[in-house]
Amino acid sequence: RLIMEVAWEAADDAGVAGRLSGNAVGVYVGAFNVDFSVTTMAASALPHIDMNTSTAASFTMLSNRLAYALNLMGPALTIDTACSSSLVAFHLACQAIANGDCDMALAGGVNLMLQPETFVSMCKGGFLAADGRSKPFSSRADGYGRGEGAGMVVLRKLE
Repeated sequence: RLIMEVAWEAADDAGVAGRLSGNAVGVYVGAFNVDFSVTTMAASALPHIDMNTSTAASFTMLSNRLAYALNLMGPALTIDTACSSSLVAFHLACQAIANGDCDMALAGGVNLMLQPETFVSMCKGGFLAADGRSKPFSSRADGYGRGEGAGMVVLRKLE
């Protein structure tokens, strides 16, 4: 839902909302850490599981659901390269436009922090920085700082 919302806002801000349907528009979404999945649902949720549950809890479908909902005819990829997922999604979208795979692309990412188990496993694995701040390429780097949110941009060739 969140990626759909920010995609529509990006299209609106770019002046193309409502004009993407049926066009060669690619969707590139970066995502990392599945904090919401069928395997982490409480037993009380069992009666509410339906035919959409497994796809709703899968990163695989983030780009595909967006492409389907907006009737986009370009490539649709969900990318998980850990911390760099959104940046890699942006890079692949730029390449796709340059290669002629699509005329325009929606590129972005999403991360939500919903389960305490993710923090616990990240802490025990030594992935998180002691001060909560990422320090890429620094000799002081000691892990990364998690954050949550979503963002999306509309990309197209400039004439």
